[in-house]
Amino acid sequence: MASGIRTSPGVVEAAPQSGPGIVQQIAVFAEVLLLSLWLGSMIFFSFAVAPSAFAVLPTRELAGMMVTSTIGKVELLGLIIGTVLILLQAARRSVGNSTIKMVQSALTALMVGCAALSRFWISPTMVSLRAEMGGHIDDVPATDPMRVQFNDLHQYSVGLMGAALLAGFVVLFITVRSCLKR
Repeated sequence: MASGIRTSPGVVEAAPQSGPGIVQQIAVFAEVLLLSLWLGSMIFFSFAVAPSAFAVLPTRELAGMMVTSTIGKVELLGLIIGTVLILLQAARRSVGNSTIKMVQSALTALMVGCAALSRFWISPTMVSLRAEMGGHIDDVPATDPMRVQFNDLHQYSVGLMGAALLAGFVVLFITVRSCLKR
């Protein structure tokens, strides 16, 4: 027996589709998974790795080296995942509210921009400043111009990650909400 709706004897029309198709479902799942991985890496870095490194390692220089290495991986992950997310969002843009999709893509682009600024400007500059100060930042007076610049860059780094996290939570909310509305 043919599936569908019988409107008259011998005529079968296709049954109306309810909800997104399997390809759409897979795309949304991929977006949620990637966003979760990216957000999770930023949260884990911020609340576990960085504080633990400074609490456990014997010197602040070693902790700084570990944090620098780890944040580089979080930044790279963000650049890769962010690019994939933007591509997935572009592929799904024709489905649903275009204004919401544009906001979602803009926030994802903001997240990628934060990761790029951190990776290509803040992190290398901080590494360079640390090397110029001899690696022993705590021995450099807090009023020293290089130390002031290092501390300012650290605050920018924290701000960028905070902005990326906030944007990511909004993107995740929009993504899940759009899926639940169907």
